[in-house]
This record gives sequence, C-alpha cells and structure tokens, in this order.
Amino acid sequence: MPTPSIFGTVRLSHRTRALTIPDDVRDAIAAHVAASHPHEAGGYLGCAREGNRIYATDHVPLDNVSPRPRRRFVATATDGVPPEPRVFYHSHTSASTPSGLTGTDRRNIRDRFALVVFAPHGEPYSYRLFRLGLFNWREVPVTTSESSEEATRLPRLV
Repeated sequence: MPTPSIFGTVRLSHRTRALTIPDDVRDAIAAHVAASHPHEAGGYLGCAREGNRIYATDHVPLDNVSPRPRRRFVATATDGVPPEPRVFYHSHTSASTPSGLTGTDRRNIRDRFALVVFAPHGEPYSYRLFRLGLFNWREVPVTTSESSEEATRLPRLV
C-alpha cells in the first residue's frame, strides 16, 4: 500500500496548470469582497478537476474573525468548506499590500491552492493563484471562460 502524501488525496503527479473561474463565481467573489471592504474578505472555491486544470464551481464565503481585519484575513473552517480540489482565497485591501502572497500568507495558509484578490478600493483589480509545492509556492495562471469558450487570463498585478 502506498504511503499517503503530505497533501492528502492530491497526487503530486497531478500538476495543476491553470484555474478557470466562470463569470458567476467571479461575480460572487467580487460581491463578497465589496461587501466586506475595507476589511479583507475570503473563503473557498469548490472546484472540479479536468486533466491538469481545475474549474471553480462554487463559492463559499467565510467571515473574517481577525482582530485586525483591515490587514489580515482569519477564518474558522465550517462544515461548508468544499472537499478537494478547492482553492482558498482572500483579498488584500491595502494599496501598500502586494498583490501576491505575503510572508504571513506563506506561513499560515494550509491549503494547497491560495488565490489572492487584490482589491484596495473594494473592486478586484488582480487575481493571482499560487500552488504549494514541496518547498515553496508557485504561481499558476487564472483564466475565465467566455461565451466563445476560449480562456482569457484574468488581470494580474505584480
């Protein structure tokens, strides 16, 4: 019997090459971020895997219970957290906060995928997905499906 990986049921041979977020799920994220602003918002995206891509199918918002909600997102997992594959997401609302993972994010996020939504004024400007590897986080493209079924990369600020 094989030894379980440190990532649970996600096999290391399944390298995710992109995340696709359809318009309705992206709208739900944007609404949650806007309603929470100027506090950081977050939650999970339930996803389905097709080959080396994952597709967001559901949005599960979580309440921010951080004592410093303008600078940090802290939540308690609920029964509504979707099973793997899933993507943890949170917003960065300060213009001084980078649109990528901060050192605090890298140390504290326990999920395999982390989506950072940069929204300093309440409206998302940037979507950056990171996948945790064996030793570090690597960026993965985030796309949306349009009516023509061609994937378009979502805005990304560095």
